[in-house]
Amino acid sequence: MMKKIFLCLVVFGALAGTGWAQELPYYSRNYYSMGAGAAVPFGGHWGDGSSGFKAGPALALSAGRKVDDVVSYGAETGYSFGHKNRDVSAIMLRIFHLTPFLRAVHQSGKRTYYGTLGAGIYHWTQPRFSAAGADHGSDSGSSVGLNTGFGALLPLRGPWQLGLELRWHHIFSVKGDHFDADIANNLVPMVSVLHAFQ
Repeated sequence: MMKKIFLCLVVFGALAGTGWAQELPYYSRNYYSMGAGAAVPFGGHWGDGSSGFKAGPALALSAGRKVDDVVSYGAETGYSFGHKNRDVSAIMLRIFHLTPFLRAVHQSGKRTYYGTLGAGIYHWTQPRFSAAGADHGSDSGSSVGLNTGFGALLPLRGPWQLGLELRWHHIFSVKGDHFDADIANNLVPMVSVLHAFQ
């Protein structure tokens, strides 16, 4: 999975750096983006190399609006799934988030660099599973979380831009009635496509 994502990043980065890209100013007053990548657990029990959880695919959809040439605001919804436990592979978590965000940008020629800070609600679910001949019920919960990261936008054609991004997601509590992973941290490399409009 990680090899495929890395390969996509390299290919898209190479395409965006060639003559296929054309001059495009910083995105218009409104924009939306769609992205895909991987959510990679790290730190604590959640990211433990022997008893923690594995990486899973991650999807994101966001919409924003410029305040000026530097600052924009918006909201993002995201979903990561297939987080299998390394010790008991039948345990698998899914995480959904809805987070408003602020973004600051710096324009440099054809490229736009940005930093993002968001905070909101993260909802996790653990479907029912069977292990060692016993059935275990499902569990779920919601917690406040935050995310921050940086990225770059590269021009494609017309109002379209290619985004390459690395984000850190921190969930303050992943604890339910039958499940407790304490806090959760994910590093999320992502490739996205952004469309600008007035």
